Amino acid sequence: MSKISKRVSKYLIARQQRAARLEAFGRAIDAGILESQPLAESENNGVVWNLAAETAALFSGDVDKDRKLIRSLLEASSRKRKQIKRKLESVDQDAFNMDEEDGADETVIEVSTESTGNAAGHSDTLPEAGGESEPPANLTSTSCGPIPGEGTAANLPFRNMAALRDHVLSIVAGFASAPKVPEVAAALLLSRAFEQDEHAIDRLLSIMKRKKSIVAVQVPVRDFERHFGYLLEDGSALPFHVSLEPIAEGPTLTGRFKALADTTPRKSFSCFGSASLKRYDDDDELRTIVSKRVLTAFKPLIICDERDQPLPARLVAVADMVISGGGIDASLIADVLAICHNIPISRTWFLMTELDFEPGHLGIDDLAIAIRPGRSLTRIIAILLTLEAENRAMAEAKEDEDKERRLGTLMTRSETKKREKYAGCFDIIDPVKEPTASEPAKGQTAKQSAKPSTGKDHLFVENLAGYGDARQWSLDLKGDLGAFGNKEVAWSDLSSRLLLSGPPGTGKTTFAKALCNTLQVPLVATSVARWLESSNLGDVLAAMNATFEHATRTAPCILFIDEIDNIGNRGGSDRPYDDYWSSLVNRVLELLDGAAKTEGVIVVGATNRPDKIDPALLRSGRLEKHIVIPQPDTAALATIIAHHLGNDLNAILNSSEMGRLVGRTSPAGTLPGHSNTTIAGNGSDQLYDSKEGVLING
Repeated sequence: MSKISKRVSKYLIARQQRAARLEAFGRAIDAGILESQPLAESENNGVVWNLAAETAALFSGDVDKDRKLIRSLLEASSRKRKQIKRKLESVDQDAFNMDEEDGADETVIEVSTESTGNAAGHSDTLPEAGGESEPPANLTSTSCGPIPGEGTAANLPFRNMAALRDHVLSIVAGFASAPKVPEVAAALLLSRAFEQDEHAIDRLLSIMKRKKSIVAVQVPVRDFERHFGYLLEDGSALPFHVSLEPIAEGPTLTGRFKALADTTPRKSFSCFGSASLKRYDDDDELRTIVSKRVLTAFKPLIICDERDQPLPARLVAVADMVISGGGIDASLIADVLAICHNIPISRTWFLMTELDFEPGHLGIDDLAIAIRPGRSLTRIIAILLTLEAENRAMAEAKEDEDKERRLGTLMTRSETKKREKYAGCFDIIDPVKEPTASEPAKGQTAKQSAKPSTGKDHLFVENLAGYGDARQWSLDLKGDLGAFGNKEVAWSDLSSRLLLSGPPGTGKTTFAKALCNTLQVPLVATSVARWLESSNLGDVLAAMNATFEHATRTAPCILFIDEIDNIGNRGGSDRPYDDYWSSLVNRVLELLDGAAKTEGVIVVGATNRPDKIDPALLRSGRLEKHIVIPQPDTAALATIIAHHLGNDLNAILNSSEMGRLVGRTSPAGTLPGHSNTTIAGNGSDQLYDSKEGVLING
């Protein structure tokens, strides 16, 4: 411990001891042993302590006898205060009677009977309640002869009242309560915060003289803030008592939400503690607090933080002085034990060294729990070891939790930014709800709604024509998804990877939209061309990653990748920068492998030039199913036309050459999606409208 730290700790401990003595003197006044008289009009200027005239004659000058007498008087006074308090708290206030109380509890103080009397010849017992005792003449004079005694060193003669008073005061001071562990620990932690700056005390005193001083104290020890507040309020940290008032919404340093109000003269301080720092952790809120409250404060401000993290830069900048300390270590524990329980520091050090005890997670209240009167040093250290291990485990668990939370927050922010940046590299299409018999579509009868809607915007695979094996693959997949949902089959057993190829305009994108509606899962639609909009390789790869990541989060869904042939082949490509394209192919392969392991992600690729695709993309587990979509035949064309015409089909057939065209080219039967329009025969020029019951001439 440095010289400045020793100086501060000595001062703080001395103030605590002084407060304990004053408290003992106050109890002696209640017991009728002492009287106090202010030096001036106010007690702030000092107090003179004198012996009470009623009890002065009881003291013999023998230390042991007088100590026993004072103990008896103090105990009697304490019992009487407790009885009065119980009476005041009693519901039956009418039973309270001071005269009866005094008469019922007459206290006799027993003292040694080795001498027959004291200097004045009075009996060594307390006078009866209500009685008076005249002080002896020799105690009221400034000098007197020797007080009769046994001639021993303990029975010293007192030649004047001042000497007897000092004798009694020294004994009364011995009844002062022992230093309290929390107060001593807080004082030592505060004093050690001055170790690094030998001029810290002078600077602090100079700063505290200002009307608007701001001092920040940071000691990363649990419970320090509360006990530091007690030191300020009790007058144990500064040469005066302090009343703490929160400068922002929240409690004071001691946990109170209002300033302490009592008869003790106090100086008003503002405070800003850890609870408020947590509440106003947001930069904007803290900026408001600093600008509107801290900088406009009209009284001294104490900022105290017991968190194990740096003070906000804004508070450091505004503070006139920042006092930073450390935690509770073995040295501080040894000092606390020496001050509070007179245990030699060497003994404490020896035991902690033998046990390899190196505390680092103890709080002030932990010391108060372990260091109790009557406990041996071994027991105290054993309890501290247990508390240290528990606190360490809790701190490590909290650190892991905070790390995961921070990591999760960072990942969320990163993902959000990435999503915003690459939101344009794919589209999200939600499926159209398929009407059922119980929920008929608007304008449809129950019988008609049993089948999928045939509107232009309501594409279902069941209504498509000309897709050959692709249509059947879709229907099989729909059934397999139902079995997968019932846990009848594993995801790996499903055929969920498909490559569609065919000439431009054969409806590959239309098929993907219809598959979305049939399977009733979202469609994440993209194309390699959209990925390649940014020529920078990093951005292209990031766009690809963002698309697959969104598909994974959206599962179950369909990931549709159009123009997949634009990725090309690895090696042997006729395009320049072959390493660039190889990187893209390799990344697509990795993403496809990852998607294959993700349950619920159906991948459909589309291309006009399947010969340009890298063979690795077509291997098992990737786009293993390849279906070619041919040009539509006549029947498929008729169905396609009927689909796009929708409800206008009959009107168009009535008013144009379309009727003869359809009649000549369509096979006999019903146009898909139009059950009312029947083809009279293959090559016929007539259509029969079953709804109207008439023939439509071509």
